[in-house]
Amino acid sequence: MSRLLSALGLVAVAGLLWPAFSHAQDNISFGGVIFSDYNYLVSSPDEALEGANSFGFRRYRLTTDFDISDKFDGRLRLEGDDGQTTDQGKPAPFVKDLYLRWNDALGEGHRIQFGLFRPALWGASEDQWGYRALEKTIRDRVGIASSRDIGIGVDGPINSNGTLTYQLTVGNNSGGKKETNKFKRVYGTVTYEVNDNLEVSAGSDYYAFDGGSTLNWSAFAGYTMEKTRIGAEGFYSSRSFDNQDDEDTRFGMSLYANTEVSDGYRLVLRYDRSERDNLGADSYSDWFVVGFAYLADKNVQIIPNVVYEKHDADDNAELMARLTLWAKF
Repeated sequence: MSRLLSALGLVAVAGLLWPAFSHAQDNISFGGVIFSDYNYLVSSPDEALEGANSFGFRRYRLTTDFDISDKFDGRLRLEGDDGQTTDQGKPAPFVKDLYLRWNDALGEGHRIQFGLFRPALWGASEDQWGYRALEKTIRDRVGIASSRDIGIGVDGPINSNGTLTYQLTVGNNSGGKKETNKFKRVYGTVTYEVNDNLEVSAGSDYYAFDGGSTLNWSAFAGYTMEKTRIGAEGFYSSRSFDNQDDEDTRFGMSLYANTEVSDGYRLVLRYDRSERDNLGADSYSDWFVVGFAYLADKNVQIIPNVVYEKHDADDNAELMARLTLWAKF
């Protein structure tokens, strides 16, 4: 009898909680991404490393998007990669996004965002590039800025039809970590959808530090056709020091293209060039990727690819052959 009463009690509790759970399901959605590789180091500036090969997860993430009301929504995203591990070498996910967004806070379409999120940087170029599974966009890849910051941001339309938009962010410049100084970083980007095919954006960000400051400029243009996407991105970074006449300047450009060569198969190409004058010491590097993507399913791609990178200071280039799995769920 006691077991029967316990079972009936559980059924009653479940019945009481089910409406609330069903409502929560309507307001919460889950998704994830996996970037996994088998890589083989064909050649390297350090010959002792040649032949190294491994299976690994270059990125994995679980995202929870939630709606509080028509006015407020947000996101919690956990992410990890082979570089983030416990003391035992096991995966150690970290918080990638954690923010609350106030929709129509400053008028229709104008939103305020607070927390840990992607600042006004390379959103347009990363979305247009479309193959984050193969590599970050150039400014992220060479370390001009972190892809996340903790702060406050506002975005919205500039014109009536929403083809011209702005995004402004003020953040810690801590890459999502705890603030360690009094300085802040200010980011701004304007994006213009010229037509259904062409999108352009321009942006800048500024931050000070003890003994100096950095000012960055960037521009992007992406063109989308029925089966092909092409794009170009460039940046210029200038870091000045209070006790130095010379500056640490950096310049970079990135060109990409991907096209459908047959049903379910895409050819992916990208070339990056970056140069630096670090207080009179010049250097440069060339980076290139070519891949052949097989669309095994709507949200699954298998991409054999080769990555080439050559720094002027090295006698030999690094050549990495990879088999990349990209899956979204």
